[in-house]
Amino acid sequence: MEYFHALSLAFLEMTFLFVGLSLLYNQRSAIGQAPFHMALGVLLLFAHLVAAADIRATLAGTLDFPIGPIVIFLPLMAAFLMVYIIDGTLAAQRIILGVVALYGLYLYLGEITRLQCNWLGFSITAGLPGATLDRLLGASRASMNVTALSRLLDFFLLPIVFTRCKNYGINRFFSILLAFYAAHLAGALLRQLVLTLLGLPAELIDGEFLARAIAELWLAALLSIYLAKIEKDVRTGEKSPLDILFAFFGSYGRSKELEAHLREWENRYQLVLENAGELILMTDEEGRIVDANLSAVKLLGAESAASLEKRPLFPRLRVISPPEFQLDRVPAAPVRFRCILDEQSSRAVTLACTLSPIRLRGQTLLVLIGSDITEETRLAAEKERLSEQLTHSQRIESLGLLAGGIAHDFNNYIHAILGHVDVITLLYPPENPEVTAHLEKISGIAEQAGHLTSQLLGFARKGKYRVTDVDIRKTIESSLALLGPNKRQVEISFRTIPGMPTVRADSLQLQQVLLNLMLNAIDAMEQNEGEQRLTLFAGPATEAPLPFSPPADHPGARPEDYIFIQVADNGCGMDRATIEKAFEPFFTTKPVGRGTGMGLAMVYGTVSHHQGWIQLESTPGAGSNFCIFLPCSGPADSQEKP
Repeated sequence: MEYFHALSLAFLEMTFLFVGLSLLYNQRSAIGQAPFHMALGVLLLFAHLVAAADIRATLAGTLDFPIGPIVIFLPLMAAFLMVYIIDGTLAAQRIILGVVALYGLYLYLGEITRLQCNWLGFSITAGLPGATLDRLLGASRASMNVTALSRLLDFFLLPIVFTRCKNYGINRFFSILLAFYAAHLAGALLRQLVLTLLGLPAELIDGEFLARAIAELWLAALLSIYLAKIEKDVRTGEKSPLDILFAFFGSYGRSKELEAHLREWENRYQLVLENAGELILMTDEEGRIVDANLSAVKLLGAESAASLEKRPLFPRLRVISPPEFQLDRVPAAPVRFRCILDEQSSRAVTLACTLSPIRLRGQTLLVLIGSDITEETRLAAEKERLSEQLTHSQRIESLGLLAGGIAHDFNNYIHAILGHVDVITLLYPPENPEVTAHLEKISGIAEQAGHLTSQLLGFARKGKYRVTDVDIRKTIESSLALLGPNKRQVEISFRTIPGMPTVRADSLQLQQVLLNLMLNAIDAMEQNEGEQRLTLFAGPATEAPLPFSPPADHPGARPEDYIFIQVADNGCGMDRATIEKAFEPFFTTKPVGRGTGMGLAMVYGTVSHHQGWIQLESTPGAGSNFCIFLPCSGPADSQEKP
């Protein structure tokens, strides 16, 4: 039981020493580096004094181990590795130089003190205290001389092995443990060689060897936990395994100056990188994230850069342009492209990106720099849409002016023709029935031409309108009644939203508009093999089935000031080119003899004359959706518009 208590006490002592050093190092910004370095020096000297006193603890059976090298010196080595991982090569180099200087100072002072212990004239030369101090210093010097090379070897091997393991991608804990074990084995072999050359007894695998292996496992776990808590070694970057050797045997002053400049530039770089408005990411060849700045963390919806590490990036991007570019191939040179991030989510954004390959320590990495252009893309699309609307409106307006002029003159000619037919019939009644039939045919054709000119005048907004407050529901019901036999085999769905306001319009003209749209819908469904569905729906524009998108000539239009009327079918639909020309006069997709191409043109003119507009959505094979927007009623007085 006493052996167990002794081992427990040694274990707690080692843990306490490392935790104390970690706390001192963690508070260096508040109390400075001096307390930490002083603690390292005291521990180093105390470890050799305890080793000289040969204080040992039993491990198991006859196996025992010295307290100084294991319990006191190993926490110092763990603290040294912690400094190297967090603060880099120059900070570790300072500790090595301090240890070397302390070794020399201790040997010098030890020899001077031993000389004083045996020199007559000093009060300590007589009696047991002088002999005891002389023996302790002599044993300490012998211990230090034997272990000096192995300890210095530990200081160099720890960072070298750790860096090599990290560069190979080994887990942090195992990298630390392998560094401890490599330094342990190399030191044990060197110590074995020195003791053999000095003719002293030596054994490679003994209690000290086993105890140190167990202690190093525990310290590796403690150091890994500490680093994980502060997350300081995440951004130290890749180091060369031999950088500490080059720095130590090179010029210390020059290294210090260079590191000062390097830190200054690194701080500037880090400040610029972290606060850049652009997304900046570094990935491996497979697209797994290696590093990210704050903008990237925010856009990717993560909590920190560490939480993004090793997550796949490329599956979250869909390339828009150039279409031939593929993210699963490493480019040979920087490539510019546009993509959408998280397209299926509510936070989808459009990015303008540059993907550049770089070589770092023999490994290919990809640097992705992206700018959020979601708003710019939306504004550009909106500008293009308005430009198309304006161009279309100007084209229709020009056609309207042309059609109005032609229809006016043509209407005069038709009236003249009908007048002359009436004069012939009245003054010169034909006795031949064939002549009478021909005159009647001339009158019929002229009347049809007159109907066509009426449609042209409607498109040109030059017809006469009697404007009243119109109940849209009653107008739609009247239009349905006019369909007559055309609505057979058609499933008609009609509904309105209660409380819909009236509109200022010509009821007969609106009936004609709705009738034209419904007849076109029925014609479009003729080839349907299944059901034929005609949908009529009306209500406030705030409830419209299509987005409220006023054209350029209706700036400032608000949904609450308008009502909508929807006429939708599940017919053959229209492609983009057909939609762009649908409202132009004399344009039709029907066979010859089935239509004049003036139906939708008249609809467009009538709706425009009523200060409204039409929105059309259509997909080939899926049907068309016409949505008329009209302003709600103003004053209820009736008037005529020329």
